[in-house]
Formats: sequence, C-alpha cells, structure tokens
Amino acid sequence: MQEAWIRFASADTTEVRNLRAWLTTVATRLCLDMLRRRRDAPQEATQLLEDTSDPPEEVALLAEELTAAFVIVLEELTPPQRISLVLHDAFGVPFEEIAHILETSTAAAKKLASRARGRVRERVKAPPDDLGKARQVVEAFLHAAQEGNTDRLVALLDPQVIRLADAQVLPKGADQRVQGVRAVVAHTLRFRSSARRAAMALIDGRPGIVVLSGENIQFALVFRIASERIAQYDVVADPQRMALLHIER
Repeated sequence: MQEAWIRFASADTTEVRNLRAWLTTVATRLCLDMLRRRRDAPQEATQLLEDTSDPPEEVALLAEELTAAFVIVLEELTPPQRISLVLHDAFGVPFEEIAHILETSTAAAKKLASRARGRVRERVKAPPDDLGKARQVVEAFLHAAQEGNTDRLVALLDPQVIRLADAQVLPKGADQRVQGVRAVVAHTLRFRSSARRAAMALIDGRPGIVVLSGENIQFALVFRIASERIAQYDVVADPQRMALLHIER
C-alpha cells in the first residue's frame, strides 16, 4: 500500500478518468510482483515470516509453495483463515495488526494462520516417484475427457472429488465449486470440445493440463492427486491467477 501511494503521489494523474481503477491496477500489479518474488526467491520471503514456531526449513518450504498452493487451496479456507495466512505469510503483517482487522485476539489470529498453513502444506511437492504416478493419472484423465469416456473418468476420480473453476470458463450463474463424482464427470464432459485443444504441462513442477487457443494458453487445470486418484482439480482462467502459475509445456 505504501508503494502504491508513493507511485500515486509521484504520477501525473490529470488524464486518469477512473482514479479508483487506476489505483486498483497499480496495487494489484505490485501484489503480483511481490508474490512472484516470493516464489523465485523463497529465502527472501522467509525473512518476513515472523512470529512462528515452525522450524526454518519448514517455513522456507511454505514460502516456496505458497503461490502455487493458493491456486488450489484458497476456496477451501474460511475468510478469516485466508486473511491471516495471506497478510502474515505473504506480506509480513504482524499478527497484532491482523487480530485488530479480524476483531479477535492475537492468539486466535495465529491459530487461524496455523490451520490455513496446515492445509497449504498438504499441497507440497510429492516425491519424484509419486510425480510419475500423478502424471499417469492426469494423462489418463485428459484422454478420457477427450474421448468422452465416462467410466474411465469415474475410475480416476476420488468419490469426494472437488472441482473448482473460475467464472471466466463457466456459463453465467454456474457453480464455481462442485463436489462428487457424478457432478464433476458431468462438468468435465461439457468441456469435451475444449479437451481436444488440451495438452499436458508442468504447472509449478507438477503434472497439469493447459487448454490452448492457438499458441496461447486459454486456461489451466491444476490437480491434487491422492492415492492415485484425483481428489481435486482447479480450472484456472482468471488472468491474475494465471499469472501466478509457472507453466512449462
């Protein structure tokens, strides 16, 4: 916020028609730049992770995984958990200030962040052997979606599977979160035409899928694999969220 204010104070805004939108854009880009620096240089991020009893190596791991994990975890966290985790672990805001924002105690704010952090850690990188199995599962999912193979999709999904999707890829009014094999399979089959333009990719070092529009990536599917089944996948199409992903084709 300070950096955004400095840029505002030093900029010529006489021709800016919508100052609110201008400030939002500046602040958003600053946030994205900060998150990218956290991902690219996790050792710098750990200097901001204060007031935690976690061992340094675990804090460094969280800092490295934070951006990738947010893509698939944010919808699972309660709003207070999100606030505590983002403000403290990503931006270094002291828990005393977070407690004031949430109108709670410092101890409660720390507990909220700790619980949210625990969920994030569930998404840490799998061992190399598991990554190979995860690729097989995601590749099989892609082929089944392209072929419209309902039985194969059912076999690949966990019974309690969750699908999250950005509004940009959904019909107006459609649920962004669906749960259960039947609902997720139905959603997946509706995107069969998009699946024909899809390809495997590494998304933040893990097997994923990208859907192409020409040479450009239209949206990405980020997966969480558990016991060789898909426990959750997230359809990421929002440009700001896409910017946080490191995609290798």
